[in-house]
Amino acid sequence: MAKYLLFSPPAHGHVNPTLALAQELVARGEQVIYYLPETFRSLVEATGATFRLYRTTMRAGGPAAQPNKKEDPAGRMMNMVVQECFNVLPQLLQEIRAEQIDYILYDRMFLPAIFLSLILDIPAVSLNPTYVLNNLFQEMQGDGREQILTPLNEDLARLCDLYQLPPFTLPELLLERADLNIVFLPRSFHPGGEDLDEQRYLFVGPSLQTHRYYNGDFPLDRLDKHPQLYISLGTAFNHQIEFYNLCFDAFAQSKWQVVLAFGQTIDPAGLKEIPANFIISPHVPQLEVLPHVDVFVSHGGMNSTMESLSFGVPLVVVPQIGEQEMTARRVQELGLGLALDRETLSAETLLATVEQVASDLNIHIRTQAMQQKIHQTGGAMQAVDAIMRYTWSTRRVREE
Repeated sequence: MAKYLLFSPPAHGHVNPTLALAQELVARGEQVIYYLPETFRSLVEATGATFRLYRTTMRAGGPAAQPNKKEDPAGRMMNMVVQECFNVLPQLLQEIRAEQIDYILYDRMFLPAIFLSLILDIPAVSLNPTYVLNNLFQEMQGDGREQILTPLNEDLARLCDLYQLPPFTLPELLLERADLNIVFLPRSFHPGGEDLDEQRYLFVGPSLQTHRYYNGDFPLDRLDKHPQLYISLGTAFNHQIEFYNLCFDAFAQSKWQVVLAFGQTIDPAGLKEIPANFIISPHVPQLEVLPHVDVFVSHGGMNSTMESLSFGVPLVVVPQIGEQEMTARRVQELGLGLALDRETLSAETLLATVEQVASDLNIHIRTQAMQQKIHQTGGAMQAVDAIMRYTWSTRRVREE
């Protein structure tokens, strides 16, 4: 039995794809220790993994405290993940050194785990819930690129000096370190996926649990009418009362039965009167709802996008940030749905677009074809097969 450490940023879009992987490792007799903040304890323990707590300065959707200086979203995000190294490494380094860990599995956006693997010389596997070549660097291109990257690279140089590591830049750290990179997408969905090295990048498709831990009381028995529409902006960028009220205006008098998830960040008192054909809830068991759904209006988070396509549900994507705009374009390019601009969105446009997606036979054919491709990938089982082959090969090298 090997002992694995699992790390992810404290955000559901990053954590959720790792849960089935942790569960499968445990089912094969491996020991998995997953470090996350307290809010994720129940999700982790439901997989059979051991939950370990650490204190974080991050929160879903942005840093716990906004920087004083003006920064674009990409720069702010990268500043947040670099600063988390200064928070996490002093907390965990000695504890993990004493654990005698065999392997580290890390989400590429959780930089402290990369440092831990380098400092302690522990073999590591990179987990990618979204695009391999992270578009944050594309957003940094142009006149402001050096202004953004220079202070981040200076912080990394201080960390490398503190822990006696050779210096490296942020792009080098994020893009070039792991020998095995597991990507939770089908290769055909990733832009330029056919050009990525098949030896280093394993596209396993969505990693979904059969049933994800859920402690609510959502009325699944009410999902008995069609057409069924599901609306969610995910867990990180869902503070959008105006958008939810626009959805009420769009579908209140329509043929649609609507499930709307509004998250934990808004005051429901700010919502208009709930139309009779709506079921609204702060949190919805998405994997249980999607089998009943005809169209999904989504923010385009990769987790939601992959789950929707896994169930053959076409999308209307209303992206909130840059990476989601990239996904919205990809959904439209592949004919799996349509994209809308949230800045110019109207109730009339939203209703018309949902109707168009629902009635377009070609969109349904392409969505079903993508669903078939996803089902032909191996998900968590293929990921664990690859991890165990990799760990076996590194163990043999170390023994020799």
